[in-house]
Amino acid sequence: MAMEEWRHCVDWLVRCNILPEEHRATQPDASAFDLAQTLRDGVLICHLLNTLSPNSVDLKDFSQRPQLSQFLCLKNIRTFLQSCQSVFGLSTSDLFDPLDLFEVRDFRKVLTTLSKLSKTPIAKRRHSGFPPEQFSHRPPPPRRYQDDDDDIYGNLPDLALHHDLDDNEEIYDHVYQEDDDEIYEDLCTRNRRESSISELPAPVTKRDYCIKELHDTEKNYVDALRMIHLKFNKPLKDIISKADRDVIFAHIEKLLDVHEKFQAELQSACTSGKPKIGEVFVKYKKSLLLYGNYCSDMPKAQERLEEVTRRNENIRTQIENCERLANDGKFKLRDLLHVPMQRVLKYHLLLRELIKQSGKQAEDKDSLEQGLEAMMDLSLYVNEVKRDNETLQLIEEIQSSIGDLQMPANTTLKDYGRLQKDGELKVKNHTDNKIRIRYIFLFDKVMLMCKAKGESYSFKEAIILAVYKVQDQQPANRETQRRGDKWNSSFVMGKKDGSNAFSFFAKTEDMKAKWIDAIKLALENASPPQGINYVMHTFDQPTECSVCGKLLRGVFFQGYKCTDPGSDIAVHKECIGKKPNTGSRGQVRALCNYTGNPNPGGGRPALRFQKDDVIKLLNNDAQWWKGLLNGDEGWFPSQLVQEIENKIRRKPSYLDVKIRSRTENGTPSNISPPRAHSPANNKPYVNVVDDDRSSDQLSVYKWFVGPMGRDTANHRMEHMPNGTFLIRVSENPGRKGELSLSIRYDNQVRHIRVEKNAEGLFYLADTKFFSSLPELVEFYQENSLADSFPGVDTTLKFPFKTQSGGGANTRILGYAEAVYDYAATATSQLSLCRGDKVAILSKTGSDKGWWKGEHCISGKNGYFPLAYVRELDDD
Repeated sequence: MAMEEWRHCVDWLVRCNILPEEHRATQPDASAFDLAQTLRDGVLICHLLNTLSPNSVDLKDFSQRPQLSQFLCLKNIRTFLQSCQSVFGLSTSDLFDPLDLFEVRDFRKVLTTLSKLSKTPIAKRRHSGFPPEQFSHRPPPPRRYQDDDDDIYGNLPDLALHHDLDDNEEIYDHVYQEDDDEIYEDLCTRNRRESSISELPAPVTKRDYCIKELHDTEKNYVDALRMIHLKFNKPLKDIISKADRDVIFAHIEKLLDVHEKFQAELQSACTSGKPKIGEVFVKYKKSLLLYGNYCSDMPKAQERLEEVTRRNENIRTQIENCERLANDGKFKLRDLLHVPMQRVLKYHLLLRELIKQSGKQAEDKDSLEQGLEAMMDLSLYVNEVKRDNETLQLIEEIQSSIGDLQMPANTTLKDYGRLQKDGELKVKNHTDNKIRIRYIFLFDKVMLMCKAKGESYSFKEAIILAVYKVQDQQPANRETQRRGDKWNSSFVMGKKDGSNAFSFFAKTEDMKAKWIDAIKLALENASPPQGINYVMHTFDQPTECSVCGKLLRGVFFQGYKCTDPGSDIAVHKECIGKKPNTGSRGQVRALCNYTGNPNPGGGRPALRFQKDDVIKLLNNDAQWWKGLLNGDEGWFPSQLVQEIENKIRRKPSYLDVKIRSRTENGTPSNISPPRAHSPANNKPYVNVVDDDRSSDQLSVYKWFVGPMGRDTANHRMEHMPNGTFLIRVSENPGRKGELSLSIRYDNQVRHIRVEKNAEGLFYLADTKFFSSLPELVEFYQENSLADSFPGVDTTLKFPFKTQSGGGANTRILGYAEAVYDYAATATSQLSLCRGDKVAILSKTGSDKGWWKGEHCISGKNGYFPLAYVRELDDD
């Protein structure tokens, strides 16, 4: 019955269109934990209620992207339970406890609640409940006992302990209401198809169709803005007070004015080619920053609209009348106000498709690339404004939930940065050595320790992070660790002056590692080690980075401000310490051909060159260098050239790049470099591979596969992308036990011996020697093998294990290369250096400016801004 019970629930959720039919919980080998893991954050069950009874849960009352925050997940679950009572009529005894789901303490009780929900009259109007009626006469299953080995739910709490909450991004999109997209399509796209009048000639090529779509959808969007202004704002002038109208229709008139001018120039570009399409987007980028304000104010506009219609029936009637006159009542004013947000996030998608269909030889390719870069930067800015507004709401909710929190004068919790992590830990204050369970809220600048009291918290203590340092601790009792006892994974936060310390105890080693990572990232955010004279700063107006020229992201603590007297430098985290427009003069040699892709952006011309061209260096801005070649001046990616003196430039990194000294002949020294903080990086330094222990140490690297024959390597790498590589222990009788490098290049697998000399140094060719395999791999990830093997002109790009799959559900959509540095500000993000490769795992967040991927060097999964990468061609 137990097995049937959860599978019946899965079937019901699929019928309710909450889970996709191909979800892993539907597979024959699925387990109850697959379903529990999907529901734990509370998002899908809230969407379930809205599917069964529209608007039974207000979208603003639950977090649709809880991002693994326990505070938000529990809030979602409580919202679900409250609505089950208030809307669907379930009794208190029918409901599970929030922790029954979040910690999967009693999943049978969760299933019981869902079953009772499915059989309420409201739910049955949509779909029949579960289990089917033929099972309803059976008595409820008995409560589980600890010694019940056959109970399939008995091990779920332990599984939950050792598994992070799932990232359900794509499932969420499966259940999201599509009303907004439907309205946008109707107003901006379908009208275009149905219109018999167009200023453009009939399209012939795919590029023509892209231009026509860009032109016609913009024209229809301007018509939609005009409709909102003329059919709502103006007629309601004498009905709604000016104060209310200023909130409800904030920025609509300004947007209409901007887009009327923008559309006129875009039409000229589409019909005559003057100006170029890309130039129009670059020109209007600054004007379109207005969308940041629109995004920030839109929730207030919708709330004010609800408020005035609720308190005044006459206003509600007049608005409904406007809706009938404007669009036959098809769309509500509330929904129409969301259309501008839909539109501004379409520009980079439309331009990307236009570039794709224009081909690499198109005359306006450079300007289109510049326009795309401008709109991707704008899209990321607007999305981060939206996300920051959600973050500010979360911080406000946290502050209000801590009833006795006393803040310093004129400050709120938002003044301490973004929330990095929250959850339960045991805490020992070294002043009294008592151990207490505390709920921890970790922000960039402060850690709050509270006592949980149901849905609220009582403040107990605070740690100002800047005066503390974090230190890992090995478990004191190995036997306890082997038994799997909870709360034995500890770390210490000690005051730098030694006056006090706190010990923190997590339930597992993995949880401890994640807390340490989050604390170190918070310390790095608030006090960036690469620039002690830079501080986190909130900029009142949209501000461009003084180094890379891109917009600083969000609405608070968007970037860093230089504290030097008289300085007005404002930068991203990744641009700290880089000097804008001041580079060393000299000459550089091209390492490869450069045809202008990626484009320098910002209206700067690209300097095209061939491999081995010698370029006079004029300037740089850290990301891009300016040079002179054959009388032409232009910009190019700095990683594509090498200084004539043959100095190897190391890229700054926040993730996986090492800094080491070298001897005079360029050979890496034996200094073991510091590595970025990450549980995956806590590896012993490896410089021998002569025994099983060393092989085990190397197995943590994504490129090491252990014993593997040549033929096996050929077969395993046959369909992998060029640049995929591995290091194996040869099984060839003549070289058994020795190392070989296998790399896929030019659609073939090449094999290169990894040699070791009498001094124990590794090498591929006798011109470069390395004290360890990781050093060798890192060097050739940045430098071509062609220096030693002319027939193999490639770097080591994709470690084998990143291509061979991270499980049955892992699917690589393609690859991207970072064209800018990016420093993560949250543990869910990837840090990138120029030239880093990322395997793209999901593009679901494209409209939000983010993709999900796996870093091809470190193997870490996370989100990265798509404006900072270029997608690599299929080959």
